Amino acid sequence: MMKKILVPFDGSETALRALDFAAGIGKPFGSEIMVVNVIVPYDYTKVPPRKPKNAIEEAKMAAKEPDPTPLDIAKGILEKAGYPNVSFRMIVDIDPAERILDYAKTAEADMIVLGNRGMGMLAELLMGSVSMKISQYAECPVVIVK
Repeated sequence: MMKKILVPFDGSETALRALDFAAGIGKPFGSEIMVVNVIVPYDYTKVPPRKPKNAIEEAKMAAKEPDPTPLDIAKGILEKAGYPNVSFRMIVDIDPAERILDYAKTAEADMIVLGNRGMGMLAELLMGSVSMKISQYAECPVVIVK
């Protein structure tokens, strides 16, 4: 029986599909879905916002709603689906696959469900595919959603 399903979530299209898949599998079993978002601290693919040129521009930027985080997106999806048993965790580290594997082991996940491609293309070039590494080294079943 699957008591705990770990879903690494970065907000990408395949991560959204993986979250839907995990919810579909877990609901009949009453499984807990553990959503984890690993942030790479020096991800140069995400450009910081530019500095305002004047006070008017600064006021406009301050009034703008911040973009939702991947965990905010996941929370909204699971609330809308009425999924009752969910936990969320954000981790900052330079090796997402390693942290996901550690978390899966510590949390005693029965399954990991993740997308085959995330948003970190630069990290994938430098460190290899996160989904590939997780599928090779996880101690529980892994489902990779396309």
